[in-house]
Amino acid sequence: MEKTILNLIQASNFTGYSKSHLYKLTHYKKIRHYKPNGKNIFFLKEDLENFLLQGKKEAVPTEDIEALAANYLLTKNSSK
Repeated sequence: MEKTILNLIQASNFTGYSKSHLYKLTHYKKIRHYKPNGKNIFFLKEDLENFLLQGKKEAVPTEDIEALAANYLLTKNSSK
């Protein structure tokens, strides 16, 4: 059975963030956390996954990147 509630060390291992960085994220209310006894911090695995997946960027096809680069070079040189 997979754990759904992670302590600070487990959350650090899961996300790859240091414990101090996770503390900062909780302090600035960037990531949802729980402190049932006022001392230990716990995270829901689902909340960590959602946090890691926010700010999704769409992939751009290589042809579009090459066209944008060529257009940039043409307009950059014409402005001289």
